[in-house]
Amino acid sequence: MPLKFLRLLPILSAALAATPAVAAELDDGTYQCTLGPAMMGGIEIVGNTYKGPAYDGKYEGTYTFEVTDGGTINWNGPLGGLDSGGNKVVSTVLTDTGGGKTGFDFTIQLPSGNYSTVNCSL
Repeated sequence: MPLKFLRLLPILSAALAATPAVAAELDDGTYQCTLGPAMMGGIEIVGNTYKGPAYDGKYEGTYTFEVTDGGTINWNGPLGGLDSGGNKVVSTVLTDTGGGKTGFDFTIQLPSGNYSTVNCSL
């Protein structure tokens, strides 16, 4: 092994040890999603399924999702206006919303090429 790599091992080990643990699941319930002060609708989570987002509580279908070990969410279905009309969901990451609760943030690429973040909390 090159000497430069061996010198980096303690640094890499410390960095990995400092990585926070990620929640493996989301609590059941309706997560309210906002973009700044604007309400973007609710996403209903039950087990490993979701409905929404919906503004009026009238969800169109039930789809599965997966929370990865890396703290991201893979959605296995549509996400309403978040991934339509030229919008594209780039990523969804778990977040700590306070009080021991986990939420998630969508990063959305807009048709203009700019990005927005939609925050969702229980």
